[in-house]
Amino acid sequence: MENKKVIQRVVVGGVIFNKEDKVLVLQRSKDEEVFPEIWELPSGKREFFEDSQSGLIREIKEETGLSKIKIIMPFYVFEYKLEKQDEIRDTTQINFLVKLLEDEEVKLSKEHQNFAWISKDEVEKYKLSEETKSVILKAFELLKKIDLNNEN
Repeated sequence: MENKKVIQRVVVGGVIFNKEDKVLVLQRSKDEEVFPEIWELPSGKREFFEDSQSGLIREIKEETGLSKIKIIMPFYVFEYKLEKQDEIRDTTQINFLVKLLEDEEVKLSKEHQNFAWISKDEVEKYKLSEETKSVILKAFELLKKIDLNNEN
């Protein structure tokens, strides 16, 4: 590990379903230092002393402009390591099932260059990490078991 600083992070991610049962994915900007142009879920680092759900609401608003959402439940966690020149980030990502309550226009932050609402059949068409693909597919499986329309 060559004396690199190790930073532990908690990231919160949202699998946001719209009324058509499609999931929102965002494409990272080509200028991003880490994972440029990769598609991902709305997500971000939880701030110190911030609870995970508040952090997720903040991140979704910052990255997409969406505010009419309801967090249904946390449902999947994964870890990843990112090695940079001067540090190693040891990250745990907590993923939540989220319902879009009303149609809203997606307004991307500068971190992202594109967005798409995708069905289960479209997951493989996007350049997603294996972890993100897995989370999205697990969310579609969960969707079969619960009725989001009755989750007020």
